[in-house]
Amino acid sequence: MEKEEFLIKVDDEVYGPIPLDRIISDVEKGELTKNATFFDNGDWIPVSLLLEENSFVKPWNEDNWVDKKEDLLTEDGPPLPASSAWEDVTRKGRWLMIYGDHLVIEGGDMNFKSLGLMMEGEPLSGGIPMKKLINVTFKDNEKGVNILASSFHKMYEVYTLECCLSKDDSNELMNELKDANVRILS
Repeated sequence: MEKEEFLIKVDDEVYGPIPLDRIISDVEKGELTKNATFFDNGDWIPVSLLLEENSFVKPWNEDNWVDKKEDLLTEDGPPLPASSAWEDVTRKGRWLMIYGDHLVIEGGDMNFKSLGLMMEGEPLSGGIPMKKLINVTFKDNEKGVNILASSFHKMYEVYTLECCLSKDDSNELMNELKDANVRILS
């Protein structure tokens, strides 16, 4: 993917094609405005979505839909008042939570993998009722444990929500899912 080149649009000016690694480098150095867009599959997409850390994403409360800061749950905590919540070790702000009788994966910065899933029409986050989970898969990796929660999307289509938890957090989750009689694969 890093060998690909894209057209870049800043205001009404179009430049390029420019290699992907240079686009990322230029945005990170501040040489390319974070408001620029790149042309991919017929759409102009913000260049900030290409950044792994994506520190340029606007705050989620930019429209001030919460009146007072005290009304927010916590600045660094889960987005929902869940009975159990664990933060993703690879994507800051992304949480796996048990909210009522739902397994919910929400939040986190947009990354390149998410962009691809979004363009394919796959859900990136959301809740799955515990009784609708097909299975939850636990796969060890170098950073922790990948959690893949699968459910039906349409009649025969399966979708999977994904996050990565620490080993301790994944053990806590596994115990809670066993208590709820969810099918676990590892």
